[in-house]
Amino acid sequence: MTFSFFRLFLILFGFACMSTFTAHAEDSSQLQSIDIKPPFVVVEDLGAEMHTASSTVTITGRIKNTSRSIIRGYATFYLLSLEGEEIYSFQEDVNGGKPFADGETVDFEATSTVADLTKIGSISIDFTQE
Repeated sequence: MTFSFFRLFLILFGFACMSTFTAHAEDSSQLQSIDIKPPFVVVEDLGAEMHTASSTVTITGRIKNTSRSIIRGYATFYLLSLEGEEIYSFQEDVNGGKPFADGETVDFEATSTVADLTKIGSISIDFTQE
């Protein structure tokens, strides 16, 4: 399973929120309001197949809309080295560019040519709402 930048962001954001709350816990009359927005999509079953004969990678998975609204957008796929450095990235429309409703899960499949498949250590995906 891969570790996405989005998950890392959520973890770091959670620690930041916890340390902010802890720093002001003794002065409850001065607590600041924090607007926390949950993720509006969840990536499930992320997988990849490397095709050495054609130097392509095919990434598959599912994206579930958890935004409580109808959304449309695209996915950015990041191919990372074993050290977590970005080797290559590309974008594809999700759901053929059509909107999808809250609670709906859509499948995706994206293929791209990559110069050296042997350098790929992991894959990450981010969703951008349009």
